[in-house]
Amino acid sequence: MQFDSFTHASRWLDLATFGPKQGEANALVNKRAKAWFDEQVKLPASSHLKQCEKQFAAQGYGKMISRSTRIRAWLDIALYGDDQLRQKVGYALSQIFVASDQDATLINHTPAIAHYNDLLCGHAFGNYRELLKAVSLSPVMGHYLTMVGNQMGDPLTGRRPDENYAREILQLFSVGLYERDIDGSYIMGNNGQPVACYDEKDIQELARVFTGWDSLDSHMIEAMTNNGQYHDPGEKMIMGHRFPKNTSADVEMDRVMDMLLHHPSTAPNISKGLIQKLTTSNPSPDYVRRVTEVFLNNGEGVVGDLKAVVWAVLADEEVYTATPMTMSKIREPWLSLVYIYRALDAQPGAGSALVETDLVYLKTCNQYPLGSPSVFNFYLPDYAPNGVVSENNMVSPELQIIDWSHIIYVHNFIYGIFRLNLQDKNKPLKKQLYINVEDLKAPFDTKDIQGFVAEVSERFFNGAMPVELQHILSDHYNGLDMHAGKWVQRLMFIALSSPYFHVQENRAS
Repeated sequence: MQFDSFTHASRWLDLATFGPKQGEANALVNKRAKAWFDEQVKLPASSHLKQCEKQFAAQGYGKMISRSTRIRAWLDIALYGDDQLRQKVGYALSQIFVASDQDATLINHTPAIAHYNDLLCGHAFGNYRELLKAVSLSPVMGHYLTMVGNQMGDPLTGRRPDENYAREILQLFSVGLYERDIDGSYIMGNNGQPVACYDEKDIQELARVFTGWDSLDSHMIEAMTNNGQYHDPGEKMIMGHRFPKNTSADVEMDRVMDMLLHHPSTAPNISKGLIQKLTTSNPSPDYVRRVTEVFLNNGEGVVGDLKAVVWAVLADEEVYTATPMTMSKIREPWLSLVYIYRALDAQPGAGSALVETDLVYLKTCNQYPLGSPSVFNFYLPDYAPNGVVSENNMVSPELQIIDWSHIIYVHNFIYGIFRLNLQDKNKPLKKQLYINVEDLKAPFDTKDIQGFVAEVSERFFNGAMPVELQHILSDHYNGLDMHAGKWVQRLMFIALSSPYFHVQENRAS
């Protein structure tokens, strides 16, 4: 695939990074997408844990790395890191293989959460099986889904193995609740209902496999190890697979990984999940099928090659040719702000080398990285609000966390981003991010509203701003001789609070 236009290149960067910076899309025109992709894959992974340590050292106070420190470190990497594709995929994976610092056990283990983020990013272009095993043995996941210290059942005391991780690795991290065809659609039984992938007995038996695992690292960094004394050695039968008695915990763990990798529903379930996180909420069956086929065989006989799967998700022709009705998704609130800051080359004030604001994350967006309220993420993949979405048998997952309170707060925050730039820049504040709006101000010196609209279109709408919004911006400008910065603030607020910006849709066709 070659980028044949600015709009095409800008849309690619919109999907594959945390947002295109000025000049990046122009540099890609007439270049091959695979060349950019391969370059990104080869880049070394930015470390959230190391960035947390840098932030904490610069902070100069406190006894431990806080959640706010981690959010600032995350922003350092999202705004200025080179490995954009890896970080974007890692962020998507964090909403599939969910662990959250909202958990009471993890809330005071910020470095461990940062390390878990690094784990996901490190496996972003690896094999799904290895990712699933790394997640399964992560002490963060072990504590989050209570597999740490899981012991075999004891009929004398009534103790039973903890079923929490067994349930979620099936429902959320692999096969899903119901059997799927290769195109992601549910397989229906004779009763007209979806066929379940597993039952309660399967969960109980799988929970026995996950016994004996414990974390010996108080920092929750090193992978869990198994204490055979507490591992159930009995025979197990899981989803039609027999696990012989007296099999070691490590061998059983590997057998479970193989079983889930090759289960017919895993490939379409994970493929559709990545599509929904990266490109569209309502992928066509053919789109899902094409990506699933790559999951099942990367062209060299390998199953679960995530690098090949991510390429298939991003490079599929439908992503750049399908109508906005089917090729669109709501921007996550948090990512909307990150996009704005990247597009306007935001820099910390007072020459700081680090971001020193956390964007008031607890109020602004109803979300922040690795901070979902439950293992089911911030929103459900099949959420469909009443009205035009549900009436058209479609879904819009991100709308589940967007309410009027959030809309008002985020829009006020966006207005404040531009207001800050009107203040005295000779006394910038280290705890602020300052955007560059000089190119946006320039057209007002000659009352060139069309020039302003064109610049906004390139920065925020992939060079294809909807005609309706163009008219709205033009109509609001009356040529009044007002400070150019104030015109930028007013008109940018209209553009960036509009649904046209907050919906990522295909405008490249």
